[in-house]
Amino acid sequence: MRERSYQATFWLLIVGSWTTGVIYGRWMGGGGLLEDLGQAVSVPSSFGRWWEPLVYFVLSVVAIFVLSQIFFGGGAVIFTLARGVRDNLLISELETTLRTWSFLNMGAGEICKVLLIALIFAVNLPLFLWSAHLGTQRSLYVLHRLKGKPVPPELGSRPFSNFLLVLAASMIVGLIATLIFSYAK
Repeated sequence: MRERSYQATFWLLIVGSWTTGVIYGRWMGGGGLLEDLGQAVSVPSSFGRWWEPLVYFVLSVVAIFVLSQIFFGGGAVIFTLARGVRDNLLISELETTLRTWSFLNMGAGEICKVLLIALIFAVNLPLFLWSAHLGTQRSLYVLHRLKGKPVPPELGSRPFSNFLLVLAASMIVGLIATLIFSYAK
C-alpha cells in the first residue's frame, strides 16, 4: 500500500511540476534560470543537422532519468518544471504557425515543423514524464539502501528495466523525427 501511495505522489509531483512550468512560462514570462535549465532536458523545434532529432529525443529522456535522481527525487520536480517553461515556447511557436496557416499557402516546411512539435508533445513528453518517474523511483530505492532498510531487489531493477523500454521507444520516435526533419529541409 505504501508503495502505491509513493507512486501516486511521484506522478502528481512530476505532472504538476511540468504543468506549473507551462503556466509560469505562459503568464509570468518564464525566462531566466528555469528556461536555461529546460534546455538541458527539452527538444527544440528546429535543428541544424539531419541527425540532431534522434540525439535530442533520446538524450532528453536519458537526462531526466539521471537528473531526477538528484536530491533523492527533487531533481525531477526542478527539471520537469524547467521543461514546462521551455515547452511553453514550443506551444507559442505552434500557435503562431497554425494561426498563419491557410490551405492555399501551406508549405512542406511548416507541415513538417507542426508534425515535429506534435511528436514532441504526443510521444516525447509522455516518455519524458515516465522517465522522470522511473528516476524518482530509483532514487527512493537508493535512499532506502543508504538507510540500511531491506528493499526487494526487483524494486531497484524494475525502474531500470522499464527505463530501457522508454529508451527504445525514444530511439524509434527519434528516427521518425529524423525522417520528418530530413524532408523539411
